[in-house]
Amino acid sequence: MKKYNSYMDRALQSSDPRYARILGKLGYERRDLRAVESVAAKPASIPQHDEITLLRAEYERVVGKRPYMGWDEAKLREKIAEAKAAS
Repeated sequence: MKKYNSYMDRALQSSDPRYARILGKLGYERRDLRAVESVAAKPASIPQHDEITLLRAEYERVVGKRPYMGWDEAKLREKIAEAKAAS
């Protein structure tokens, strides 16, 4: 068996997390090189749904496509009313 000593082979043998991230994106992911997620990086609580989020969900349900994120609450209500009137 031929022993390979290319850059990619040496990088796969290394335990440097930078190699793990780059090579994982290329499809050469190894279990022992996976980064450990810290508990502090995760959000402490589930974000509350505010009015604009609920209106965007309703617009997507009524119209069938995602709303423009620059619209405010009044514009979303107007567009939802137009869509309901048209159907």
